[in-house]
Amino acid sequence: MKISIVIPVYNSEDLISECLDSLVNQTMPKEDYEIICVDDKSTDSSLDILNQYKKKYDNIVVVERTVNSGGPGAPRNDAIKIAQGEYILFVDSDDYIGNEALLRWYNFSKENQSDITLGKLKGINGRGVPKSMFKETNPDVDLVDSKIVFTLGPQKLFKASLLKENQITFPTHIKAAEDQVFTMNAYLKAKKISVSADYDYYYLVKRDGEHMSVAYVPPENFYGAMEDIISAIKASELEEARKIKLMAVFLNRHFDFSRTKNVTIKMKTDEERAEWFKYLSSFIHAVPEEADQFVLPHIKLRLLFIRNNDLQGLTQFEREEQDIKKFCTVNNGELIARYPSLERYPISEELLKVNYKNKLEHYLQNIEFSDNSLNIQGTIKHKLVNDETNNNQSLTGVFVHRDTKAEKYISPASYENSTFTFECKFDELASAEEDLGVWDFFIESSIDGYKLRARIGNKRAAYKYSTNTVYLGHNALFVYSARPYFTMNYDNLSIDIKKHAYTEAELSYETESKDLSFIFKDKQICLPNESKIIVNTGQSEISLPVKRIDLEPNCTKLTVNMQSLLEQLAHVKKERLIDFAINTSQNKISAKVDNQAIILDTKSVERKSMLFFSKTVEVQYKLLTSKSKFYFQY
Repeated sequence: MKISIVIPVYNSEDLISECLDSLVNQTMPKEDYEIICVDDKSTDSSLDILNQYKKKYDNIVVVERTVNSGGPGAPRNDAIKIAQGEYILFVDSDDYIGNEALLRWYNFSKENQSDITLGKLKGINGRGVPKSMFKETNPDVDLVDSKIVFTLGPQKLFKASLLKENQITFPTHIKAAEDQVFTMNAYLKAKKISVSADYDYYYLVKRDGEHMSVAYVPPENFYGAMEDIISAIKASELEEARKIKLMAVFLNRHFDFSRTKNVTIKMKTDEERAEWFKYLSSFIHAVPEEADQFVLPHIKLRLLFIRNNDLQGLTQFEREEQDIKKFCTVNNGELIARYPSLERYPISEELLKVNYKNKLEHYLQNIEFSDNSLNIQGTIKHKLVNDETNNNQSLTGVFVHRDTKAEKYISPASYENSTFTFECKFDELASAEEDLGVWDFFIESSIDGYKLRARIGNKRAAYKYSTNTVYLGHNALFVYSARPYFTMNYDNLSIDIKKHAYTEAELSYETESKDLSFIFKDKQICLPNESKIIVNTGQSEISLPVKRIDLEPNCTKLTVNMQSLLEQLAHVKKERLIDFAINTSQNKISAKVDNQAIILDTKSVERKSMLFFSKTVEVQYKLLTSKSKFYFQY
């Protein structure tokens, strides 16, 4: 047996089927995994549903507890005891996994001989999930120097022997954060921890109603679990210096991503505030003061208040931090927050720097092709800087080549009151062979020596073009296409520059106006103003001004008037191959439809015979297509 899947179930009648369906429909053969469902004395129809699945699928095991445990820990422990799999995966009854998850998870873990493998998490219905540790796949992650401590949920693939030989179970004496205690104990005993970030393994679903993560728990219960984690770190085999750093990493997670975040603001009464502060202080005093030097500055300030038993100061500080913009100034290229609550403490200027908390708030109001440029319009300002100071910022647009990391800079065409317009000239972005590829767009803002750069695009008004709209241009070396698009993972603006050889077009002709239209299906093509169609007759090149460009959702229609061309080709003999191109003979147009004949004009002409007699004959000027080429004939 390769994997044992463990599901604690309690009153999940509306949710459990979606979870089980994702498990029984895996690409891994059913004989290679088992699904252990532990019913914690449900009072709804959950147990009936489990038994129905058990009858249908041989790899489902149903365990019925006789007494409700009050939490998922005890049911999970029951399953660990009977699990036959080489690995154990914990799944909650209101979540589900990707179709290929088990096979990928197992193969990756076996290949890398992993004790624990973190598979990429995906939030559903607005459920927040840890992301920092899933930026890249890593078969051997360091517990202290990585971000994996920021995900202490049990939704991971654990080697069964790791848990059983080290007697790692879920604590049942606490009803909150027991999964954090379990996972940290497993982390500390694991010889190798891996991260697989190339597939969405586990889907955490936000449901209606109260989730355990936000349900009220007594502070002595919650902080008791936190002290258990610190005790486990202290008792581990890590070197002392690494223990201290790991505790600091855990404190960073704890203050920013747990019930302790802004705890004095969450508590409604002074009594509640005092009670929570009492147990928070007990927890912090269990952490050696040496760890304080490794935590983030805003957490170090909180620890200052807590270690000095200053509840009033912490309460004031957390409220000031909510209105941080009021206390921020730019000084010598740094953002400094001078909180009044800290005036009675000897605080260094370094500790008051809040550069790391700042970000650029931006919004793209419009992105538009115009002549030979892409106009990018929007607003941008610093989150921690007041509006008056924001108006002193200067902006630079920065294109960074994704592969070579080369940078190209543009100044705003206009900028006032945090509102900007950049004109990105495509010819400047695509001027040489090394410019081919993807360019990511940033805006760099500077205020009195303080600089911050940000990718933009993920907050924007609706993009008016289709996703494959391109600009066609050329330089001295090649014809190119430039396609703006928004990146898959982060939805930011980039421009993809590629060489362009030819474009297929259907033809349409208006006899009365003598307008010839090139119809480019499934494409939106943008061109410079005053573009031309180049007609190569084999003897000369003739330029026809583009009369009109119609940009429609599913095609582009480019129209020229043929009158002047007909006059210049009046003496064409029988049939001649001609080329159409856009703006340069290199940017060819090919015929999309073969064997098309368009009558351009019919004329009566006088011809003389060899005996010097003349007669009037009628000739038709035609445009023919054959095998993607164009022919002119009369």
